[in-house]
Amino acid sequence: MKRIKIYTVLCLLAAGLAAACSGEGSLVEVPATLMRYQHHPTEARLLALAKSYAEAINRNLEQQTPCPGQYADYGVALARLGQNTQANIMFNNEKMLFPNSSQYVDFLKQSLTPNQAADMRTDTTRINVEALDSIPITYTPEEEALRRQQAEDPEYKRQMKQKAQEQRKKEAEAKREARKAQRLAEQEAQRAERARQDSISRAQKQVSKPE
Repeated sequence: MKRIKIYTVLCLLAAGLAAACSGEGSLVEVPATLMRYQHHPTEARLLALAKSYAEAINRNLEQQTPCPGQYADYGVALARLGQNTQANIMFNNEKMLFPNSSQYVDFLKQSLTPNQAADMRTDTTRINVEALDSIPITYTPEEEALRRQQAEDPEYKRQMKQKAQEQRKKEAEAKREARKAQRLAEQEAQRAERARQDSISRAQKQVSKPE
């Protein structure tokens, strides 16, 4: 019963998030992963779903556009994987960034991470997605056979390497764009300050003119 309840919560959260977030940087890859998990909920697919949430959060962090519900969704997935301490921190992130969600997030904390609910720590730094692979999970016989097959397949290894390289390239480009935007903002702030100082100077000169 508890598993069904948590599973339902996870699906409702993800459905709401997919509707709330749109455009580049949103959770565009999550729905497909969620559908696979809904079709056949296994720990391996739940881990894949958690990774999708984490990657989406990282993309939004780079663009400085946090999406309502993203940390809550990720927290639910982590809780289902037994990572309650980290899940509780994600719930706290959601409350901090989106205070209107406090009542519902408190419900999630009490339902999924009751022993950690009093801990109000937050952490909105970049998530180490690769570290999620260290979470112990149980594979079905079919999943285990596929993992062995993929491990021995050179084409699969090549594709995974290429995917990692593309991801690093995207992350580097996002960082460059963020630095560029910051420089432009600083330059604009400097221009505004110079204009303000010039205006003050002109006003002072006007006041100091003899009548």
